[in-house]
Amino acid sequence: MLTERQKKFLTLIIEDFSRNKKPIGSKEFARKYFPDLSSATVRREFNFLTKQKYLAQPYWSAGRVPTNKLYQWFIKTKDNNFAFKKDFNYWERKLEELKDLSFTETTKEIAKLCQSLAIGYLPMEEMIFKYGLKNFFDQLKDLSLLKWESIWEDLDYLDERLIKVADNLLEDEFQIFIGDESPITRDKNLSVISYALSFHKQKNLLVLIGPKNLICRRNLTILEVTQRILSRNN
Repeated sequence: MLTERQKKFLTLIIEDFSRNKKPIGSKEFARKYFPDLSSATVRREFNFLTKQKYLAQPYWSAGRVPTNKLYQWFIKTKDNNFAFKKDFNYWERKLEELKDLSFTETTKEIAKLCQSLAIGYLPMEEMIFKYGLKNFFDQLKDLSLLKWESIWEDLDYLDERLIKVADNLLEDEFQIFIGDESPITRDKNLSVISYALSFHKQKNLLVLIGPKNLICRRNLTILEVTQRILSRNN
């Protein structure tokens, strides 16, 4: 059972990693977020969360990074997170103009806002369009990956895999896949967020692909707000 402080630690670590894309150490974390706590106290919490497999320590750094287990926890608890509700109101005002855009234009705008590869799929027309490839590679470049072969393979087979599993993705409004859980990518460094969006009485797919730090409060809120705005126009 996690304490409230530990839950706050985990949420802040995810947000920090999403912004900065680098491990964070206990001293830096204490200075930035908990100046009233000693670095020794923060270090003990970090050690506990690492033993519980919410955090990992890269061999080349003294800092910590989120694990798949932490991302899964973050996804499950997001609906109870007050910060999500606060952000929701902000993005609902900011994204109101989406109601006047085509689905293609909406996909392009989401790629820009979420700084990721965004894929729109129109099942009736069997049409796929992609935006944000530069964002995708910029984000991966920051992670200093040693091997790119599986990334290129994922891009080569993306359309084929998406069409095969589209019906399954359309069954659920919202799905997130981390690493090799994904039905459309294989590389362990990637994550996939899939949203089934109603647009002019037709259900379409909006899929985001990027590194695991794609999964953060900002991006999940943007997608949920987009879904609500578009559904009001049906």
